[in-house]
Parts: sequence; structure tokens; C-alpha cells
Amino acid sequence: LPKMMNIKGENLNGVYSANEFLTRVNLMHANEENSATPLRVGKAVAVIGGGNVAMDAARTAVRVGFEKVYIVYRRTEAELPARLEEIRHAKEEGVSFVFLHAPIEIYDKDGYVNGMKFEVMELGEPDASGRRRPVPIEGSEYEIELDTVIMALGTSPNPLISSTTKGLETNK
Repeated sequence: LPKMMNIKGENLNGVYSANEFLTRVNLMHANEENSATPLRVGKAVAVIGGGNVAMDAARTAVRVGFEKVYIVYRRTEAELPARLEEIRHAKEEGVSFVFLHAPIEIYDKDGYVNGMKFEVMELGEPDASGRRRPVPIEGSEYEIELDTVIMALGTSPNPLISSTTKGLETNK
């Protein structure tokens, strides 16, 4: 299952997990005219996350015709988990990187994404993994207009698999 942020507006039309977005474009041809699963390509898309899949989603968004593509990451460029060549390629293709930002709400117009509210972060004390934890700067919220949001935050096991597949045991 895709990891989501559990923020207001995540269930709007125009919010995708990265895997759904990539599958729709690459396997289902959603960006092509008369597609059975059409993709609504707008002016601006924010890809939330900083890993290799986020870079793939951002670069694909450029190729399908979004005018402005943002990678939004809550830490700095030094902490991006994506491979350096993936980051370089994304920059070469025109992806804009927005560091030390975290989404807090997705706005809609008629059930479709039309913007997002962010808060600016700063790096605080290290967390349990040793990485400096991003913390919000009070009063730093602002909004940008977007047509699409792609969540590239990773995946987790689907709990339905173990509960519906005979012979699988769960480790609880």
C-alpha cells in the first residue's frame, strides 16, 4: 500500500500515489488521447518525497506535459535519499526542488486539486535514526496553486494479504 500523509484533501481527484501515477502513464497509457483511464494533465504538480520513485514520478510528469513540476522534500538536498544521478537528471529535465517544506493541506475546487498549503521546516535535533528531524517554523505557512499531487513516500505491506490468503501467518 502507498504511504500517505493523512492530511486534509488527500482523497481528492488529482492526488495519486507515485506507483499509481507511474502505472497509469507507463502501462495504461493514461496520458494518451482517448485513454480508458485518462490522466488530467494540468499546469503544476507537486511530487512529495525525495527518493528514486519521486524522481521517476517528477520526470514522468515533465514528459507528459505538466508545465511546472516540483519535488517537495521536508529535509535539505544533502538528505535526499535518491541516487545522485536521479537527482541530476531531474534537474536537467527542469524539475524544481523545494527543500525544507512539508504539505499540511490540499485544497480543492469542485472535487479536484487546485492548491496546497505548506509549512517551512528547519532541521532540529536528530531522531532515532540519527537524521536531524524537520520541525515546522511557526507562522511560515503559505499556499501555491497546483493541479495534481503525487505522494512518493514509500509503501507498506497490505494488511489484507495476510488476512485473506490461506497459509500466511502474521508476525504480531
